Amino acid sequence: MEVEEMVNEIREEQGRPFDVKQLTTSCVANVVMNMLFGHRFDHSDPAFQQLISDIERLATKHSPVLEIFPLLRFLPHFKKNISEHHRTLKTVFSFIYNSIATSIQVCVCSLC
Repeated sequence: MEVEEMVNEIREEQGRPFDVKQLTTSCVANVVMNMLFGHRFDHSDPAFQQLISDIERLATKHSPVLEIFPLLRFLPHFKKNISEHHRTLKTVFSFIYNSIATSIQVCVCSLC
């Protein structure tokens, strides 16, 4: 299904250059979401795009230096980064919890 969506998106560009990274990321994320929650998200869904952005931010802002030197977390620069990291994690977990709740509601309603 995602391959078909990807092919349709590429056809819509009609040979114009475009950034394939976002399309590929959205398609791969949708495969994972479909496996986890039983449904796919629209590529233009702002919550879905925010999730992808947050996960990319978490991956790029990870600092292995803090794992080696944990005392650095008390310095202002690292303290700020850790705070941003925690805020981003909260939004990711919120999205996951909401998706789980929606999936449970769908399962319960289908049993009625």
